[in-house]
Amino acid sequence: MKHRDPKLSLARSFMEHVWLNRAHENLEEFLSQKVLIKSPVKQSVGVENLSSAFSVWFRGFPNLYYREKNLHLLNDRVEIEWEVHGHHLGEFFGFAATGKPVHYSGHTELVMFDGKIHSYGADVRVASVIEQISPNTTFEPVSLSDDIYMRFNQILSVNLTKRQIDCLALNCLRCDNTLILSKLNIKYTTFRTHIERVLPIIGLTARKDIFDWALSNHVLEILIHIGLEKLN
Repeated sequence: MKHRDPKLSLARSFMEHVWLNRAHENLEEFLSQKVLIKSPVKQSVGVENLSSAFSVWFRGFPNLYYREKNLHLLNDRVEIEWEVHGHHLGEFFGFAATGKPVHYSGHTELVMFDGKIHSYGADVRVASVIEQISPNTTFEPVSLSDDIYMRFNQILSVNLTKRQIDCLALNCLRCDNTLILSKLNIKYTTFRTHIERVLPIIGLTARKDIFDWALSNHVLEILIHIGLEKLN
């Protein structure tokens, strides 16, 4: 059934275009050129950056089947609850294809006016997806021995503390501050201090860039393993 409200119609058409038609390029028909992006894999601005974020999911799960569960409108904001399932057939978050089935859910928030989407936000528990595709169903305690932290420091030629690396790991999993503080049993000021000290060491100025940095420096898989163990 097609929605009569133009905002609901635009939201549904956009999601179907991307996730059902698997057309994640040339999105100018739906998006403002300066669309704000807040997704599990990228936080930035611009149509091309959103296309790049979508490509991460399609590379890892090219046969994703999308199903809309609920659609809600509140003024200029549309919220969509959805679920998907498919198979891990390509590289995703540093994990090579395993062929394993995946099933996860989430919600997307779109802000629109003048017939265009000006803000895109997606909430997905990435840790749940990675648990499903990990070669090991569970992580052995030995995975968080000194060796894995030493390996991280050796790859980057740095000397970060375990706690600093833990903070990077949970940040890469897009955990919110409340969850990070709970799992590491630290105060926010302590967490902020760890991040502020680490950023210049690894050549960054903003926390939002940590994921892209970890991916390009080949330490994302290590951080994901550490992060998942901390969440368990």
